[in-house]
Amino acid sequence: MFELKKIGIVKRASAWLLDAILLAVLTTGFMWIISLICRYEQQSAVLTQYNEELNTFQSTYGKRVAEHYGFTYAVDADGTLHISKGGQAVAFEDVLRELVSSKGDDEAVKEAYDAYTALPIEEFGTQYRLVSNLLFMMVSLGLLIAYMVLEFTVPLFLKNGQTIGKKVFGVCLVRPDCVKISATALFARTLIGKYAIETMFPVLLVFMYLFGGLGILAIVLIAALLLLDLILFFATKNRTPIHDILVSTVAVDIKLQMIYGSVEERNEQMALIQKENAERPEEQ
Repeated sequence: MFELKKIGIVKRASAWLLDAILLAVLTTGFMWIISLICRYEQQSAVLTQYNEELNTFQSTYGKRVAEHYGFTYAVDADGTLHISKGGQAVAFEDVLRELVSSKGDDEAVKEAYDAYTALPIEEFGTQYRLVSNLLFMMVSLGLLIAYMVLEFTVPLFLKNGQTIGKKVFGVCLVRPDCVKISATALFARTLIGKYAIETMFPVLLVFMYLFGGLGILAIVLIAALLLLDLILFFATKNRTPIHDILVSTVAVDIKLQMIYGSVEERNEQMALIQKENAERPEEQ
């Protein structure tokens, strides 16, 4: 009666998968709503226009400028650009730095310099940061709202920490002492454990990898967090990942588990059973 009736891995995985699908659908919907509010499509279109102007400049003047300053410039059949100097691969930005520093010192590249100075370079950088920040805001807010709906609001309605996936597969959450999880613990589990640590930290690292230049370290940190969660799940007695360890909760089989509304209720039940056990020999 006072023991945890732990759930099987298959049921837990099935419940998690269903919840993950619902989370993805709901997050996408909230991201779409947020994108309409912040006019993301319009801002992205402006960035695309700037990028096309830069690409047009490169296709028109790139080879001429690169070879003028001693770079080797080649484009594959699939459009892949290869630029090198002294046997070392370089980026097109290195070619542009030569052009800007010389200010078109030769008639062969004077036209290219004038065309480059007419490009919206500063606007491109500003717009790039704006679009990437808007995208991060859409992802973070979309995930936050979806998590609060699926992992906090729904369990409050269904009781016993059950999400839709847990409800379908007969999984619920309790404390290790078989007491019902509180709303405060459920909130902390959702906001800090699932959203902040297990989701937004990896998402932030992905954005830093794509837009912030963090490099391979971001991938290493994401892999380390995932590995830690897996180790905790399979190595701990009650199979508790980070979000459950944070608030001391355990996933159990709701059909078999006795759940107490409070510590007092559990203690009263324990005292009653102990009293009955103590009186039974006297009756014999």
